[in-house]
Amino acid sequence: MGAKTLRPACFLALIGLLLPVCARAEDPDPLGGSAPEAPPVDASGPNLAGGGTSGTEDLRVRYTHVAEKLPNFEDRSVLDYIEAVNRLDLTGGNAHWTVSLSGDAVALFANRYILDGTLYHERQLYTDLVSPFPDAAFQMEKVTAVGRARAGTVTLGDSYESFGRGIAVNINKNTDIDVDTSIRGVSGLLHAGKIDLTAFTGITNPQQIALENPNIGLHLGRNHAITGARADIFGLGPVNLGAHGVIYQFARAEDPTMNALTTYDQPIDTAVGGATVEALGVGGVDYFVEGDYFDYIATDLAAKSGGEVYVSGAAYPGVVTLLVEGKVQKNTEILNTFATPDNYEFAAGPTLEYERVITEDSTAAVNSNDLEGARARADFRLGAGADTLTPYISEAVFHDGETGGLHFNATPENITHTVAGVTWAHGDSHLILNGGFRLDRREPGADGTDYGADRLAHLDATLTVPIAGPVSVEIAPSGQAFHWGKNAQQQTDYLDFSGTLAVKVGGHWVALLYNDYTSNPLVTSVGNLQFLGGDLGNDEYGAVEVQYKPTDSFTLKAFYGAYRAGIRCAGGQCRQLPGFNGAKLSATASF
Repeated sequence: MGAKTLRPACFLALIGLLLPVCARAEDPDPLGGSAPEAPPVDASGPNLAGGGTSGTEDLRVRYTHVAEKLPNFEDRSVLDYIEAVNRLDLTGGNAHWTVSLSGDAVALFANRYILDGTLYHERQLYTDLVSPFPDAAFQMEKVTAVGRARAGTVTLGDSYESFGRGIAVNINKNTDIDVDTSIRGVSGLLHAGKIDLTAFTGITNPQQIALENPNIGLHLGRNHAITGARADIFGLGPVNLGAHGVIYQFARAEDPTMNALTTYDQPIDTAVGGATVEALGVGGVDYFVEGDYFDYIATDLAAKSGGEVYVSGAAYPGVVTLLVEGKVQKNTEILNTFATPDNYEFAAGPTLEYERVITEDSTAAVNSNDLEGARARADFRLGAGADTLTPYISEAVFHDGETGGLHFNATPENITHTVAGVTWAHGDSHLILNGGFRLDRREPGADGTDYGADRLAHLDATLTVPIAGPVSVEIAPSGQAFHWGKNAQQQTDYLDFSGTLAVKVGGHWVALLYNDYTSNPLVTSVGNLQFLGGDLGNDEYGAVEVQYKPTDSFTLKAFYGAYRAGIRCAGGQCRQLPGFNGAKLSATASF
């Protein structure tokens, strides 16, 4: 072992030997009784304490209309194609073991054409995947085996790891934005009285085949090595303590020989250490504090060190719920440098943002390397039972000192974001209403230049109302207006509006109408409607969908129309998702 080089697999594999030994010291039947259950690949899977198997089959067929036309064939949609994706999840086991498998298959149809006697391949499905078919591929995406004992669990294969609030490591399935990166290796959890010990090591295993988004140019992704350990002490009066450490060894794109084995041979690139303190009910307040230090050892990273501190406090006086959060982060996003090309992040801490309205501009603050801020929220619960009214107000304040990377602004920004809303329920009627205003005030330049402010006003709502018998209607409008400050290359102010009308009949049928409009020139998709006329018609999108659910274990959906491209954020991660124009058919079955 060379300096700052790690081969930890053998050490952590001892976890598999320690667990039954520790359990045997406590119980002559180490695998009996109710053991703590670690999640398999799909944490929403069934309880297999009595043994058995289960699975989920998810089939998606998409007909995609491509706006581009071939020269001299402008009247024909030659480049349209069909894509079929199938995901099969299987889980089996008993009280002692659970084995989970997840495999994906994808195929493109109508993906080739002959012009003047020459065969043309329209789009490349994959680059370095291994497949005997040019327009089809299969991947065994996730394989997991979980062993349980009274003393803890051992997981072999793919697992998801997160410490604290996710500042040091936060690798989880994020289906909202079609990201599913796991760590393939070995992990273990050991219970020792009031102490929990967690350790893992493995390589990143990004999902190759997407279920929701188009599969074009699929590649294996780079295998980065991650190793971490954490100790938690519970029940010190009202206080729980934790300490953790994570080391990263990054694969480089310029080194094609680097793979799952050679990544462990290279020097450590980054080491992160941190601690957490949780105090419950102290003076009527629940507190949480986490601090992490980042040591960037690799010379090809943009900084030598970084860190983040996050604090929160929650109180519940009477009908009021109060939450106050604050954080300071410096050079923490540098950790995700080598994960960005594969559309995921190694770590994502609390953003304190209203993620539903993240734009091309505010995503820079989410991923800033120089940010400090706080947020306070108060909820007021009025009423009881089936009749409740819960208004709330939230105020966030940030200072974003970074100006490079994703930022449009040339000077630091002082950001305020006020959001208010209400949740109302009366019998089977429900309303969720949120609205706010965000101001990103840019500081003057060194020469006194006024760079103005970015301004965002937004509103969204969901209203469900019963009509008659089993029929109910749900309306979900949302909109935002964005105005730019002064930029070196000036951007255009824009409006966004979207709406959904859903008619539900019992628990079996749902019919939906979608409408979407944007005047944002940064959107890369083209609308399918011309209601507004002229050039603006390209910004109008419409779609219809029918859903049929004859049983709790089967759902069928049919979609026709278009929706626009845009930034989607979930759980602190943001991703630019493509638009769609065409038809979709999906069937999901559980067994």
